[in-house]
Amino acid sequence: MGVRSFRIAFDSLRANRVRTGLTTLGIIIGVASITLVLSLGEGARQAVTRQVDSLGGNIIVVKPGQAGFRDFSAYSPYNTAITTTLTEHDFEVANTVPGIENVAPIMFLSGSVRNGNQTAVSTPIIATNEKIADILDLKLASGQFFDESISRQAVVIGQQLAVELYGTDQAMGQEITIKGRPHTVIGIVKNTKRPINISGANLDNAVFMGLEQGKSFNQGIAQIQQLNISVKDPTKLDAVSKHIDAAILKNHQNEHDFTVLAGKTIASGADQFFGGILAITSIVAAISIIVGGIGIMNIMLVGVTERTREIGIRKAVGATDGQVIRQFLIEALVMSTSGGIIGLIIAYGLAFLIGSQLFFQPVVSWVIIVISLGMAVLVGVIFGIYPALKAARKNTIEALRQYQ
Repeated sequence: MGVRSFRIAFDSLRANRVRTGLTTLGIIIGVASITLVLSLGEGARQAVTRQVDSLGGNIIVVKPGQAGFRDFSAYSPYNTAITTTLTEHDFEVANTVPGIENVAPIMFLSGSVRNGNQTAVSTPIIATNEKIADILDLKLASGQFFDESISRQAVVIGQQLAVELYGTDQAMGQEITIKGRPHTVIGIVKNTKRPINISGANLDNAVFMGLEQGKSFNQGIAQIQQLNISVKDPTKLDAVSKHIDAAILKNHQNEHDFTVLAGKTIASGADQFFGGILAITSIVAAISIIVGGIGIMNIMLVGVTERTREIGIRKAVGATDGQVIRQFLIEALVMSTSGGIIGLIIAYGLAFLIGSQLFFQPVVSWVIIVISLGMAVLVGVIFGIYPALKAARKNTIEALRQYQ
């Protein structure tokens, strides 16, 4: 009976190919949307986690604001607008904590970066110190990193930015205009291929300048959005992070308006950021899947009306109500499941196409597949049960009389 039911279901749906295709479109779009976001979101999250691991597990990050929603601010393209509670004094205090190896302040500036008439788009301007290179394991393709002995107008730029502005990464000694002021390029940072990282900026497309020079663009005030810290002994990471927390807390008059993240917890910001995007996109995807489910219910109700006589004949020759219900549920499940499978194929095709243009790969996992297909099957059952019950409840005699 099971094989025969599936054959009848396929024959019925094949007889109305266009109507069936349009009905499953909502399921396809919904499943494709949620699968695409899950796959790319997990891929980006793992990219941040891998970076933390590659840096030796000895990194501590201090951010403004309390733990929670604000944790993902460093992964937002609008991080230059964050109101910070961190000060230059916090940077100095962190430097005095035992067990610290390097401390680098991160001050984001917004403004134009130009070479003559060539203007770079979406370029992060980072005011920091030379320690940032050691903490983030930045390698120089040429030149040197700035330090206190070098002119304030000296800057280091990412290799990608050099190519964008000068057409080559051989930009040593070239003049670059930042926020209307001329500067000199003294170093080129090798491409890291990590646009998503613990500093919250695409370092390959960034301009690095000294903190004092950055302050000169902000009336001499250091608005520090983040402190990146490395410790000498990774086994003492937790202990050092607690000492940093206590030292800065004392500096803030016991006001815990900052967050200290150590080791793998640094990636929690990425988790929350992509989790937020996933939640919003999932709502849109859920609406699309529900619309697809309503479409399935609509076509099934039309099918019940069109096949009233067929239902009467089947019941007259011995088909039970349960068999009729199963028949119509199978048809609903065939539509929803096939839509889910097509949506999965489209989603992973798009994910790998998008991933080829990014610096992280989408994740293919059974969990994502089960979630996406599970939603499609669930919609098929929920929206297919009412038409199936309506078909089973038809009176056999009345059904046989119809259309005579």
